[in-house]
Amino acid sequence: MPTYAILGATGSTGSELVKFLITKPQIHLNLYARSASKLAKLHPAAASSENVTIYTGDLSDGSLLANCLRSVDVIFQTVATNENEPGCAVALRIAHGIVTALELLRKEEGPSSFKCPTIVMLSSSSVNPSMAAKVPRVGRWVVKKAFCYIYADLEEATEYFQRFPWIPLILSQPGGLLQGASLGFELSEEEPSPFITYSDLARAMVQMAEEDGGRKWVGKGVAPVGLHMDEREKNFTPLIGLRSRLSTLRDYIDYQYYTPSHQNGIQQLSGQHKSNSSTRSSEGK
Repeated sequence: MPTYAILGATGSTGSELVKFLITKPQIHLNLYARSASKLAKLHPAAASSENVTIYTGDLSDGSLLANCLRSVDVIFQTVATNENEPGCAVALRIAHGIVTALELLRKEEGPSSFKCPTIVMLSSSSVNPSMAAKVPRVGRWVVKKAFCYIYADLEEATEYFQRFPWIPLILSQPGGLLQGASLGFELSEEEPSPFITYSDLARAMVQMAEEDGGRKWVGKGVAPVGLHMDEREKNFTPLIGLRSRLSTLRDYIDYQYYTPSHQNGIQQLSGQHKSNSSTRSSEGK
Protein backbone atom coordinates (compact mmCIF):
# COMPACT_ATOMS: atom_id res chain seq x y z
CA MET A 1 0.00 0.00 0.00
CA PRO A 2 1.53 3.35 -1.01
CA THR A 3 1.76 6.09 1.60
CA TYR A 4 1.32 9.77 0.78
CA ALA A 5 2.25 12.60 3.14
CA ILE A 6 0.23 15.82 2.93
CA LEU A 7 1.95 18.81 4.50
CA GLY A 8 -0.53 21.59 5.16
CA ALA A 9 -3.58 19.32 5.47
CA THR A 10 -5.85 22.17 6.66
CA GLY A 11 -5.01 24.66 3.91
CA SER A 12 -7.16 25.05 0.79
CA THR A 13 -5.06 22.77 -1.43
CA GLY A 14 -4.18 20.32 1.33
CA SER A 15 -7.82 19.98 2.36
CA GLU A 16 -8.86 19.13 -1.18
CA LEU A 17 -6.10 16.50 -1.33
CA VAL A 18 -7.38 14.95 1.90
CA LYS A 19 -10.99 14.93 0.66
CA PHE A 20 -9.96 13.28 -2.60
CA LEU A 21 -7.50 10.70 -1.23
CA ILE A 22 -9.23 9.67 1.99
CA THR A 23 -11.86 7.87 -0.10
CA LYS A 24 -9.19 5.60 -1.62
CA PRO A 25 -8.68 2.60 0.70
CA GLN A 26 -5.60 1.47 -1.23
CA ILE A 27 -3.64 4.56 -0.10
CA HIS A 28 -2.38 5.38 3.38
CA LEU A 29 -2.22 9.07 4.32
CA ASN A 30 0.15 10.81 6.71
CA LEU A 31 -1.44 14.18 7.48
CA TYR A 32 0.65 17.00 8.92
CA ALA A 33 -1.03 20.10 10.32
CA ARG A 34 -0.32 22.67 12.98
CA SER A 35 -3.75 22.56 14.61
CA ALA A 36 -5.34 19.29 15.73
CA SER A 37 -8.68 20.99 16.37
CA LYS A 38 -8.78 22.59 12.93
CA LEU A 39 -7.86 19.29 11.30
CA ALA A 40 -10.64 17.50 13.20
CA LYS A 41 -13.15 20.17 12.21
CA LEU A 42 -12.25 20.08 8.51
CA HIS A 43 -11.72 16.31 8.25
CA PRO A 44 -13.72 14.55 11.00
CA ALA A 45 -13.37 11.16 9.33
CA ALA A 46 -9.57 11.28 9.43
CA ALA A 47 -9.24 10.49 13.15
CA SER A 48 -11.16 7.21 12.88
CA SER A 49 -9.78 6.07 9.52
CA GLU A 50 -7.47 3.07 9.59
CA ASN A 51 -5.64 4.45 6.58
CA VAL A 52 -4.76 7.81 8.13
CA THR A 53 -1.98 8.76 10.54
CA ILE A 54 -2.09 12.27 11.96
CA TYR A 55 0.90 14.41 12.92
CA THR A 56 0.24 17.79 14.51
CA GLY A 57 2.80 20.42 15.43
CA ASP A 58 5.04 23.03 13.89
CA LEU A 59 7.02 21.98 10.84
CA SER A 60 10.14 23.20 12.61
CA ASP A 61 9.90 20.01 14.73
CA GLY A 62 12.48 17.97 12.82
CA SER A 63 11.89 14.64 14.55
CA LEU A 64 8.11 14.84 14.11
CA LEU A 65 8.48 15.74 10.45
CA ALA A 66 10.96 12.89 9.92
CA ASN A 67 8.45 10.45 11.44
CA CYS A 68 5.74 11.80 9.14
CA LEU A 69 7.95 11.32 6.07
CA ARG A 70 9.40 7.93 7.02
CA SER A 71 8.71 5.30 4.32
CA VAL A 72 6.32 7.51 2.35
CA ASP A 73 6.18 7.36 -1.44
CA VAL A 74 5.02 10.92 -2.16
CA ILE A 75 5.18 14.22 -0.28
CA PHE A 76 2.57 16.80 -1.22
CA GLN A 77 4.05 20.12 -0.06
CA THR A 78 1.06 22.48 0.05
CA VAL A 79 2.11 24.82 2.89
CA ALA A 80 2.00 28.35 1.53
CA THR A 81 1.06 31.92 2.31
CA ASN A 82 -1.06 34.51 0.53
CA GLU A 83 0.52 37.40 2.45
CA ASN A 84 2.97 39.29 0.23
CA GLU A 85 5.34 40.71 2.82
CA PRO A 86 9.04 41.61 2.79
CA GLY A 87 11.15 38.75 4.09
CA CYS A 88 8.56 36.14 3.11
CA ALA A 89 10.29 32.76 3.41
CA VAL A 90 7.52 30.24 4.15
CA ALA A 91 8.26 27.96 1.19
CA LEU A 92 12.02 28.13 1.75
CA ARG A 93 11.69 27.26 5.44
CA ILE A 94 9.53 24.25 4.60
CA ALA A 95 12.04 23.18 1.95
CA HIS A 96 14.83 23.33 4.54
CA GLY A 97 12.76 21.29 6.98
CA ILE A 98 11.89 18.61 4.42
CA VAL A 99 15.48 18.25 3.23
CA THR A 100 16.76 18.01 6.82
CA ALA A 101 14.21 15.28 7.59
CA LEU A 102 15.02 13.35 4.41
CA GLU A 103 18.75 13.60 5.08
CA LEU A 104 18.14 12.10 8.52
CA LEU A 105 16.11 9.22 7.07
CA ARG A 106 18.71 8.69 4.32
CA LYS A 107 21.45 8.47 6.92
CA GLU A 108 19.41 5.97 8.96
CA GLU A 109 18.81 3.63 6.01
CA GLY A 110 22.04 4.28 4.12
CA PRO A 111 22.23 6.18 0.80
CA SER A 112 22.32 2.98 -1.26
CA SER A 113 19.08 1.54 0.19
CA PHE A 114 17.14 4.74 0.83
CA LYS A 115 14.26 5.31 -1.60
CA CYS A 116 13.54 9.01 -1.59
CA PRO A 117 9.88 9.99 -1.91
CA THR A 118 8.80 12.22 -4.76
CA ILE A 119 8.01 15.77 -3.69
CA VAL A 120 5.10 17.50 -5.42
CA MET A 121 5.54 21.15 -4.47
CA LEU A 122 2.78 23.72 -4.83
CA SER A 123 4.25 26.60 -6.84
CA SER A 124 2.85 29.08 -9.39
CA SER A 125 2.82 29.47 -13.16
CA SER A 126 4.04 33.05 -12.61
CA VAL A 127 7.52 31.76 -11.70
CA ASN A 128 7.71 29.55 -14.81
CA PRO A 129 9.16 31.70 -17.63
CA SER A 130 7.54 29.79 -20.50
CA MET A 131 4.11 29.84 -18.83
CA ALA A 132 4.36 33.45 -17.69
CA ALA A 133 5.24 34.50 -21.22
CA LYS A 134 1.72 33.52 -22.32
CA VAL A 135 0.24 36.25 -20.10
CA PRO A 136 -0.08 39.77 -21.61
CA ARG A 137 2.97 41.83 -20.71
CA VAL A 138 1.20 44.48 -18.62
CA GLY A 139 -0.77 41.92 -16.63
CA ARG A 140 2.34 39.81 -16.10
CA TRP A 141 4.29 42.83 -14.86
CA VAL A 142 1.60 43.95 -12.39
CA VAL A 143 1.05 40.45 -10.97
CA LYS A 144 4.78 39.83 -10.66
CA LYS A 145 5.26 43.10 -8.78
CA ALA A 146 2.16 42.66 -6.61
CA PHE A 147 3.28 39.24 -5.34
CA CYS A 148 7.03 39.70 -5.67
CA TYR A 149 7.96 38.42 -2.20
CA ILE A 150 5.82 35.28 -2.50
CA TYR A 151 7.24 34.47 -5.92
CA ALA A 152 10.80 35.12 -4.81
CA ASP A 153 10.22 32.73 -1.90
CA LEU A 154 8.92 30.02 -4.26
CA GLU A 155 11.96 30.48 -6.52
CA GLU A 156 14.35 30.23 -3.56
CA ALA A 157 12.62 27.08 -2.31
CA THR A 158 12.78 25.47 -5.75
CA GLU A 159 16.46 26.29 -6.12
CA TYR A 160 17.14 24.84 -2.69
CA PHE A 161 15.44 21.52 -3.48
CA GLN A 162 17.35 21.35 -6.76
CA ARG A 163 20.67 21.37 -4.90
CA PHE A 164 19.95 17.76 -3.93
CA PRO A 165 19.86 15.63 -7.10
CA TRP A 166 18.76 12.55 -5.16
CA ILE A 167 15.40 14.23 -4.36
CA PRO A 168 12.76 13.77 -7.13
CA LEU A 169 10.88 17.07 -7.45
CA ILE A 170 7.72 17.97 -9.38
CA LEU A 171 6.53 21.59 -9.44
CA SER A 172 2.76 22.02 -9.54
CA GLN A 173 2.32 25.45 -11.16
CA PRO A 174 -1.33 26.49 -11.48
CA GLY A 175 -2.63 29.87 -12.58
CA GLY A 176 -5.42 31.51 -10.57
CA LEU A 177 -7.21 29.39 -7.97
CA LEU A 178 -10.91 29.35 -7.05
CA GLN A 179 -13.16 27.35 -4.76
CA GLY A 180 -15.52 25.02 -6.61
CA ALA A 181 -16.19 21.48 -7.77
CA SER A 182 -13.96 19.50 -10.08
CA LEU A 183 -14.81 20.07 -13.75
CA GLY A 184 -11.92 18.21 -15.34
CA PHE A 185 -8.36 19.10 -16.34
CA GLU A 186 -5.33 18.06 -18.32
CA LEU A 187 -1.64 18.61 -17.57
CA SER A 188 0.63 20.89 -19.56
CA GLU A 189 4.22 22.12 -19.42
CA GLU A 190 3.41 25.11 -21.59
CA GLU A 191 0.25 27.01 -20.70
CA PRO A 192 -1.88 27.07 -17.53
CA SER A 193 -5.55 27.97 -17.25
CA PRO A 194 -6.26 31.57 -16.18
CA PHE A 195 -7.92 29.93 -13.20
CA ILE A 196 -8.74 26.44 -11.92
CA THR A 197 -10.55 25.09 -8.86
CA TYR A 198 -8.68 23.80 -5.82
CA SER A 199 -10.53 20.52 -6.33
CA ASP A 200 -9.04 20.10 -9.80
CA LEU A 201 -5.63 21.22 -8.54
CA ALA A 202 -5.63 18.46 -5.92
CA ARG A 203 -6.53 15.82 -8.50
CA ALA A 204 -3.89 17.19 -10.84
CA MET A 205 -1.19 16.93 -8.18
CA VAL A 206 -2.10 13.30 -7.54
CA GLN A 207 -1.90 12.57 -11.27
CA MET A 208 1.52 14.24 -11.41
CA ALA A 209 2.71 11.95 -8.63
CA GLU A 210 1.28 8.75 -10.09
CA GLU A 211 1.49 9.04 -13.88
CA ASP A 212 3.93 6.63 -15.52
CA GLY A 213 4.87 5.21 -12.13
CA GLY A 214 5.63 8.67 -10.79
CA ARG A 215 8.41 9.33 -13.29
CA LYS A 216 6.75 11.33 -16.06
CA TRP A 217 6.80 14.79 -14.44
CA VAL A 218 9.91 14.60 -12.24
CA GLY A 219 12.16 17.61 -12.77
CA LYS A 220 9.42 19.56 -14.54
CA GLY A 221 7.03 22.42 -13.91
CA VAL A 222 3.48 21.30 -14.66
CA ALA A 223 0.23 23.26 -14.87
CA PRO A 224 -3.31 21.88 -14.65
CA VAL A 225 -5.34 23.18 -17.59
CA GLY A 226 -9.05 23.41 -16.86
CA LEU A 227 -11.57 21.77 -19.18
CA HIS A 228 -15.17 22.89 -19.75
CA MET A 229 -14.16 26.53 -19.49
CA ASP A 230 -17.70 27.68 -20.24
CA GLU A 231 -18.84 26.23 -16.91
CA ARG A 232 -15.88 27.81 -15.15
CA GLU A 233 -16.68 31.18 -16.66
CA LYS A 234 -20.23 30.98 -15.26
CA ASN A 235 -18.77 30.44 -11.80
CA PHE A 236 -16.23 33.24 -12.23
CA THR A 237 -18.69 35.97 -11.28
CA PRO A 238 -18.02 39.68 -11.76
CA LEU A 239 -17.73 40.04 -7.98
CA ILE A 240 -14.92 37.49 -7.80
CA GLY A 241 -13.17 39.10 -10.75
CA LEU A 242 -13.47 42.58 -9.28
CA ARG A 243 -12.24 41.45 -5.89
CA SER A 244 -9.25 39.70 -7.47
CA ARG A 245 -8.28 42.78 -9.47
CA LEU A 246 -8.69 45.15 -6.51
CA SER A 247 -6.58 42.84 -4.36
CA THR A 248 -3.84 42.76 -6.98
CA LEU A 249 -3.93 46.56 -7.30
CA ARG A 250 -3.76 46.97 -3.53
CA ASP A 251 -0.77 44.63 -3.29
CA TYR A 252 0.98 46.47 -6.10
CA ILE A 253 0.50 49.81 -4.30
CA ASP A 254 1.87 48.21 -1.13
CA TYR A 255 4.87 47.03 -3.13
CA GLN A 256 5.54 50.54 -4.46
CA TYR A 257 5.52 52.18 -1.02
CA TYR A 258 6.91 49.39 1.14
CA THR A 259 10.70 49.22 1.49
CA PRO A 260 11.80 45.82 0.13
CA SER A 261 13.74 43.55 2.45
CA HIS A 262 13.25 40.11 0.95
CA GLN A 263 16.95 39.43 0.45
CA ASN A 264 17.64 40.33 4.08
CA GLY A 265 15.02 37.81 5.14
CA ILE A 266 16.58 35.09 2.98
CA GLN A 267 20.08 35.86 4.27
CA GLN A 268 18.86 35.65 7.86
CA LEU A 269 17.14 32.34 7.10
CA SER A 270 20.30 30.87 5.59
CA GLY A 271 22.19 31.76 8.74
CA GLN A 272 19.49 30.23 10.90
CA HIS A 273 19.56 26.99 8.91
CA LYS A 274 23.30 26.66 9.23
CA SER A 275 23.07 27.04 13.01
CA ASN A 276 20.15 24.57 13.19
CA SER A 277 17.88 27.10 14.85
CA SER A 278 14.12 26.61 14.82
CA THR A 279 11.83 27.86 12.07
CA ARG A 280 8.14 28.56 11.86
CA SER A 281 5.66 28.03 9.05
CA SER A 282 2.06 28.79 8.10
CA GLU A 283 -0.61 27.09 6.05
CA GLY A 284 -2.15 29.14 3.30
CA LYS A 285 -3.04 28.10 -0.22
